[in-house]
Amino acid sequence: MGNNTVPQAQDIVAGVEKLRPWLREHQALAEQQRRIPQETVERLDEIGVFSLTTPKRFQGADFSTRELHDVYRALGAGCGATAWMVWAAAGGNLWGVSFDDDVVRPVYETPWTGNRTFAVGGTSRRMTGTARRTDGGWLIKGAWPFATGSVHASHGFLAVFYDDTDDSKVGMVLVPKDQLVCRDDWDAMGMAATGSQTVATDGDLFVPDERFSTPERLRERIGELTEQGTGPRRGGLPRSLVTGTGVALGMADHALEVFLDGIGKRSISYSPYAKQLDAPITHLTVGRAHTRIRAASRVADAAVAELDRLDAEGVDPSEDQALQFHTDVAYVWDACADAVETLFRASGASAIAKRQPLQLIARNARAGSLHAANNLDTWMENLGRALCGVKSGPASTSVLERRS
Repeated sequence: MGNNTVPQAQDIVAGVEKLRPWLREHQALAEQQRRIPQETVERLDEIGVFSLTTPKRFQGADFSTRELHDVYRALGAGCGATAWMVWAAAGGNLWGVSFDDDVVRPVYETPWTGNRTFAVGGTSRRMTGTARRTDGGWLIKGAWPFATGSVHASHGFLAVFYDDTDDSKVGMVLVPKDQLVCRDDWDAMGMAATGSQTVATDGDLFVPDERFSTPERLRERIGELTEQGTGPRRGGLPRSLVTGTGVALGMADHALEVFLDGIGKRSISYSPYAKQLDAPITHLTVGRAHTRIRAASRVADAAVAELDRLDAEGVDPSEDQALQFHTDVAYVWDACADAVETLFRASGASAIAKRQPLQLIARNARAGSLHAANNLDTWMENLGRALCGVKSGPASTSVLERRS
């Protein structure tokens, strides 16, 4: 948006819907390039999509959970990988709260097309870097895999362990991407176009004190900015994950549309049905997939409404509520991936051709469901353990989840 005006959510949704044919047409190219094509980034920027990836105190969007969810669902119905990249970049912005405004302001206020930052949370030492004290700052070292959106960004928020033996000592650093080595190593069966890659240091990299922060400082800054009326909405990571269910539902919407568009054109080989539309198994397949998507949508809607209610009341989710939100998110992703795969299996051998969109939607949807934050088995077990009152050891969590 050239005039720095923050668009309304309904305007972004309308713009995305108008852009949907373009997004669908360029899905295969995006996967081939393993990034969102630059012209697509520019078109998304023009309709204000990247206001979602900018904090509101720097003229970014301040949308409700419902509004964000609806934008991601509209994007997901066009290109799931594009929607995932925008969602991930927006969620990572919460890290920026932990730094003083004069440190992060240049990151967001300099001219840029697309998402300005990416974030890598690191739940284990294997997935992150280290930091050690030096005069005036820190020396960081390491490699951070799966840095979604980093291809398009100018800066990264990176998690670092700053104690050799204590895994609770985790901080975050703000680093210009041009100071990092970018490894072109993201070649995945799904979500290949998310602009992901491993970013690494070339030996030790100096980071000044003002670009180093901690979960404790993040908590303090959230309180300070909230009092000033410029803080982030309530909900933290659970809110980000719940809004991201829109990505899964959008892909499922697209898959059902593709399937219904084809059943009047193709036959079922080795059967008496000249048209797939005439086969009772087709009706069962459509009914099953539709019901699964609808059920997932209702679960997402309930979580969205609950988070908006908590935000209106000025409170964060309790531990039990956060656990249920995580489980709801995992359910939605798994149900949507299952629905898409049901439609894919019923589409015959022709659907495996790369020119057919259903195979790509199926791979993207399942890849999203396998993300650690969306893994249904993990969250069903966590929820069941809590319901049974069984105590367990601490779970590995990201930096954002350690802020309290």
